[in-house]
Amino acid sequence: DYSEWKNNRRATAIIFSAMIFGLKAGLSIGGSIGAGILSNYGYVAEQTEQTAGAVNGIKMAVSIYPGLIFLVSVALLFWYKINKTMEVQIEADLKEKRQR
Repeated sequence: DYSEWKNNRRATAIIFSAMIFGLKAGLSIGGSIGAGILSNYGYVAEQTEQTAGAVNGIKMAVSIYPGLIFLVSVALLFWYKINKTMEVQIEADLKEKRQR
């Protein structure tokens, strides 16, 4: 709705395709970053017992690093323009526009 309200045309297919592309890119980049982090800590996949450094890397990879990314994401939401008041205004404007 925001795109239609802002640009005066619907772009649903483009928006969804961009979302899917972003999801796939994020999954592939995230997987390679995770593997890179583990290899930097000395993780060896074939080893049954990992070194203390590798165990520490595993703990960091599943706790601290995702937490930092989450905190950055939350901080970015402070610049997100759409709130409940704006959403109601967008819906009202589009409803009025569609009834003409």
